Amino acid sequence: MSEEIFGAVQKLPVNGTKKQVVLQCAPLLTGIKLSNLLNVRSDQKEEVLRIFEGSPVCCRVLYEFQGRLSILLYRPGMLAAYLEREDVKKLMTSFGYENPDLEETLNRIADAYQDHMNGKRGFPHEIGLVLGYPPVDVEGFIEKEGRDFLYSGYWKVYGNLEDTLKTFEAYDQARDYVIGMTGNGNEIRDILAAS
Repeated sequence: MSEEIFGAVQKLPVNGTKKQVVLQCAPLLTGIKLSNLLNVRSDQKEEVLRIFEGSPVCCRVLYEFQGRLSILLYRPGMLAAYLEREDVKKLMTSFGYENPDLEETLNRIADAYQDHMNGKRGFPHEIGLVLGYPPVDVEGFIEKEGRDFLYSGYWKVYGNLEDTLKTFEAYDQARDYVIGMTGNGNEIRDILAAS
């Protein structure tokens, strides 16, 4: 993040919840990312739901415990299409997801994530796919136990570095764009409408 953008972040005319959404979810807001995990305090839940009510982005609580909340924000059409890709379907099948619909997939992932956070199971790596990570990177992360990656940015990269670096650059540009839009007085809904 450049000094200019950092300064703009400090001056954003939005409250804590909206600022968190802007900083954590810019690629999703601009429509170049299909989903995002937003971590906020439990008392911010209703505000997050209000921000996205009636928008192209849906909200799904994955975990709530001791005042913290993890919410999956997603664009249903984009996410469903991604999960239908052959390479993604193959890996999802290896995780035990035999052609479930989007709602069933999200229900199972929420249960698996809740169980993981409660110490009842290992990390559900299928979340990486729901977040749009390339299957090669999800598989690489599992096989190499999070080590020996080619690059670490928005996620750990194990293959297709050149393409992934372009994606990371696009995400950075989206962040800068959203910060600029918000700094100019635009609301999150304005940004969503422009995407």
